[in-house]
Amino acid sequence: MKIKRLMAGLLCGAVGAATLGLSGCGNAADSGMMDAANANAVAGGSSDLPVITWKMGSTWGDGNIHFTCDERFSELVSQLTDGRFTITNYPEGSLCAANQLFDYVQNGTIQCGGDWGGYWSGKDTAFELLSTTMDNFTGMDYFAVRSYYIWITQGGGLKCYQDMYGKYNMTYFPIMINHAESGIRSTKPITSIKDMQSMKIRLGGVMAGRAAEKLGINITTVAASELYESLQRGVIDGGEFSTPCSDDSLKLQEVAKYWCSPAWYQSGGVNGVMINKDAWNQLPEEYQNAIQMAAEICTSEQLSRYLWMDFDSTKKMLEEDGCVVTKMNQDDWNTIRETCRQVYEEEAAKNENFNMVYSSMQDYREHADTYRAMLGDYGWGFNYDESEK
Repeated sequence: MKIKRLMAGLLCGAVGAATLGLSGCGNAADSGMMDAANANAVAGGSSDLPVITWKMGSTWGDGNIHFTCDERFSELVSQLTDGRFTITNYPEGSLCAANQLFDYVQNGTIQCGGDWGGYWSGKDTAFELLSTTMDNFTGMDYFAVRSYYIWITQGGGLKCYQDMYGKYNMTYFPIMINHAESGIRSTKPITSIKDMQSMKIRLGGVMAGRAAEKLGINITTVAASELYESLQRGVIDGGEFSTPCSDDSLKLQEVAKYWCSPAWYQSGGVNGVMINKDAWNQLPEEYQNAIQMAAEICTSEQLSRYLWMDFDSTKKMLEEDGCVVTKMNQDDWNTIRETCRQVYEEEAAKNENFNMVYSSMQDYREHADTYRAMLGDYGWGFNYDESEK
């Protein structure tokens, strides 16, 4: 099976989609997906490999934008194996509840599952760092795709994923990386820590909850599927879900006019696929390679896809939906940053797994920050003030 040859074709498709999307031409950026017929034309196919079908559960519901990423990963695996290895996707609730997915994959009830590691913080807080950070990593720090490795591969991050999931009889591959979340959507404007102290707010992540507690902010647990109604009924005054396009998929702007940005509580994000180790070990090497390649391609595609949709959604929310963006003053941002650092250092001191991942991230930052600081705006992006346009 000419998997390497097919991968080259798919990567060209991914790069082409990103180029078209960011130039505003064509519709390839709507999905970031290469046509299956074109992909199969590149494939060399091999009938001596077995026909295998897996089940893939998800922490995401049907119609959720993140679930489409799970589906794309499975589509790529099929394309890379000429249709002989297929993975059927099941949204949250079809095979099990989201909070059961980890155990289902660990025990081999199903072969794999699409996740966001922060959901497993109750098992070990180290999982949260593998999925997001507070006011630290960006999506580009996490970013890993063939020939474009940063922390996950060059910085030793992939070992952290395999070590943590490996403790639970699983192997793991990131399949989607995004930039910082939108920020807090609220029914009242947020311009300070004091404003948040008088509100009930939904934040994802155990570490963010601890930071919020130190800051005197009342955090309320609300499922993502109930976020719209909770804001509408006044159960909470503010909350977050994900990036702008993801928030738009839930229509949060309809019930929360105010938008406090940026999102200190999740400055970057990773979704991935966790795979039962026994099922993985039974695969032919060609299929293992296909999974790894599918994950790398999917990661590249989704980064450009999400960014383009975030651009669109942000303009729509501000220009058509009447959202009002608010900011906090620099003193409060400095307080939040220091509080986040304290929470991480406290957890690292008592959890050796958390310390393993956090230390790897800090080593990466020490290695990268000198040049990043030199580049300034010209490295990780800059924006013009209105007066400079």
